[in-house]
Amino acid sequence: MVFHFVFGLSLFCAAVHLYRERASGLTRARVVEVLLLYILCVQWGFGGAFLSIPHILMPDPIAESIGWEPGSPFQVELGFASLGTSIVGILCIWHRQWFWLAPIVAWSVFLLGAAYVHIEHIVRYDNFSPGNAGPVLFYDIIVPFLSSALFVVYIRGQRAKPAA
Repeated sequence: MVFHFVFGLSLFCAAVHLYRERASGLTRARVVEVLLLYILCVQWGFGGAFLSIPHILMPDPIAESIGWEPGSPFQVELGFASLGTSIVGILCIWHRQWFWLAPIVAWSVFLLGAAYVHIEHIVRYDNFSPGNAGPVLFYDIIVPFLSSALFVVYIRGQRAKPAA
């Protein structure tokens, strides 16, 4: 599924990046920074932008895959909201430190809220559609917590750096 691919691609790209830097001596702070960068830029940036396009261009099949009624304009609105937040994730390539908190907060609130809705639909309506109860639910919960934890470690590492 797409969610596995995007998450795997994020980890793979981070691993390649770290492998190429290994000769310069990797610190724990650098490993955390690179992992977080690829979650923000690949998982939520490029991956989120890629996943927002179907909500915009083909909202009815997406609604059906989630187990919802087609024909709602909210799928298109969701697509544009996701696209905007994805662009903030992509900007993390050029902006660091506290800027990274913006996509973490935005995506975490969105994804954890989406997880709540998915779980509610599982419990109340027995909605086990792949777009509702599949891997999307796992990533809606795990990735916000993972990125938040990495951000805390990253910021602590930034504070611990000696002044140049």
